[in-house]
Amino acid sequence: MQGRQPQRHGPATRRPGRRLLGPAPVGAVAAKELRLYLRDPIRLTCLVIALVVGTAVCVLPRVTAGASLLMPFGGAMTVVIAGACACNLYGNDGSSLFLTVLTPGSARADVRGRQLAWLIAVAPYAIVSTVILTAASGQSRYWPWALALIAALLGGGAGLAAWASARFVQPLDEAGNPTPAFSLQVHIALVVVAATALPPLAVLLAGGGWAAVPVGAATGLVLGSLLGRRAEARLAGHQIAMLNTLAGAVT
Repeated sequence: MQGRQPQRHGPATRRPGRRLLGPAPVGAVAAKELRLYLRDPIRLTCLVIALVVGTAVCVLPRVTAGASLLMPFGGAMTVVIAGACACNLYGNDGSSLFLTVLTPGSARADVRGRQLAWLIAVAPYAIVSTVILTAASGQSRYWPWALALIAALLGGGAGLAAWASARFVQPLDEAGNPTPAFSLQVHIALVVVAATALPPLAVLLAGGGWAAVPVGAATGLVLGSLLGRRAEARLAGHQIAMLNTLAGAVT
């Protein structure tokens, strides 16, 4: 009679789903971030606001006045709001940044994991709503506009959220709530995130039509990568200063 085979308890058998999120360090950060989007009241509130307001702003004119001009841009509006609200990820985390400081060489995985988690939380809804609302609007001439803008904004939002979070960290107040400085930062970020779509918008305004879609995709890829690298450098070089800022707000 054969004995029972010993059970394996390696990382691949314990958390197989994490492998779907990319390499182990990046996937671990992304999985942690996705849990925070469900558990952290600030992040969850910001995400819900982006999903609801971004869509409502573009759908309400159709409901109230029969004007469907804005419907193709509901997904793009959602991405702009979600990107602006995500520009203080390290500030929202507070002194838990200490765990990153204690892990040498973790800056890249931390930044890329946060970018990946934001895209997973925002992109599916934004893309699906863009397709549905554009089709329902009857504004077929705006297909290249909708697709080009959302491609640029998703990459720009992911890059800007990472960079601004590392560059302009804003501590929460004593009660764990956002401060007026955070509110100001979000309002500024709304304009800056929207500005990441300027390259494909310029092509569209020049009559480029569908040529704007690859321009938007390239813009998103470049901004997401470039701003992500800048966020990595900022986090790697200023971890202690960021932690002191956050810890000083708690004490």
